[in-house]
Amino acid sequence: MQVFAEHVAARGYADTSLGDVAAELGLSKGTIVHHFRSKEALLGELHVAYFGRRFAEAEFIRAELGDPVSRLVAMIYALLAAHRDDRAASLACLRELVRYFEGELNNYVRTQRAAYTEILVGILREGAEQGVLHTTDPRMSALQIFGMCNYAWTWYRPEGPQSVEEIASRFARDILGGLTHPSVDDRGLEERIAKAVAVVRHAPGRIPAETEAARPRGRSA
Repeated sequence: MQVFAEHVAARGYADTSLGDVAAELGLSKGTIVHHFRSKEALLGELHVAYFGRRFAEAEFIRAELGDPVSRLVAMIYALLAAHRDDRAASLACLRELVRYFEGELNNYVRTQRAAYTEILVGILREGAEQGVLHTTDPRMSALQIFGMCNYAWTWYRPEGPQSVEEIASRFARDILGGLTHPSVDDRGLEERIAKAVAVVRHAPGRIPAETEAARPRGRSA
């Protein structure tokens, strides 16, 4: 699955060949087709696995952090860290999937994405109900956050100039500046960010940053 994700990330879905993937794995193309039926089905499996990791992170964040503001900061970091730690799959899923799915597979993908969106909407709604986050439309606020974080693949590069932690800190400051009143003080925010980083790094199913960094960069976008 990882090799397929790297090919899609580097070449795009349309130009990815199952024959090339099979050759890199030392398998026949027929073996891959036997297990996954088609390239589209393999892309679907990639999506399911990718969002399985994101759901596991979100559940871990909810279990480990007790307040909506800390959970929001951790979700922002988790979304951004995926562009570094799970980069090939992030590129393949966020850039390619919506272009090629039809029928039942399209509906399944949309259902997964909607369920993940509801997690962030729930955090924002809970914060609004507690009076610690100020939004009259938690869903719209969630879409704003996803728009900021999910499209980082268009400009973020693991080699710099800014680290994921620095970007997450900036995003958290900007987002909380509009959602909290009075704004969270710098020291309090830095503590939340540090805790968010520690929690997300220990979430189940994560690809450690050092493992990702050790991989050859040739197949990354």
